[in-house]
Amino acid sequence: HDLAILGYKVTVHEALPVAGGMLAVGIPDYRLPRSVLEQEITRIETLGVEIKLSSPIGGAGAPTLADLRREHDALFLSVGAHEERSLRIAGEELEGVAPGAVFLREMNLGRAVTVGKRVAIVGGGNVAIDAARSALRLGADSVTIVYRRSRAEMPASAWEVQDAEEEGIDFHFLANPIRILGKDGRAAGMKCLRMELGEPDASGRRGPIP
Repeated sequence: HDLAILGYKVTVHEALPVAGGMLAVGIPDYRLPRSVLEQEITRIETLGVEIKLSSPIGGAGAPTLADLRREHDALFLSVGAHEERSLRIAGEELEGVAPGAVFLREMNLGRAVTVGKRVAIVGGGNVAIDAARSALRLGADSVTIVYRRSRAEMPASAWEVQDAEEEGIDFHFLANPIRILGKDGRAAGMKCLRMELGEPDASGRRGPIP
């Protein structure tokens, strides 16, 4: 947007099949309506910006950074942080277990996403809240957010937490998952360790200790 206003010819290589990055695939449309995002993208394209979808860099048949350096005067890398973090506990490989960012991306891309009747969400950030409220909208009977600290330490926006509560989402604080339990290859439960709060850690929040 800004470069185009300054008179530069800009090409965006987008690996996803839709434009907008995490705004498009990481935020549910009940929080950011697709029509609003599409209007913003259209405004940018109207300025002359070319957006190439499904255009990853590197890999078989895809342009490399060296190719782009030859074709353009300058490169700007803004690939984001799409890699999810593992809980590093047994049972994550079971059917029915999915990282929050992957769950939201598949849902936002319109792909088939199914949830069970009882859903547990691990974490206390905005992704956890988005995943929980989305699971409810996908038909889950009950959704519980499991967080290892207390409500006061949740990094999610306070209004998001309040909205989730008003929609009927339960919160289980001071509990840390240590194993996902399975039955016939599918997640059927979760074993947690009770936590308490110790001294503040590097984030400034009181750290959870078993």
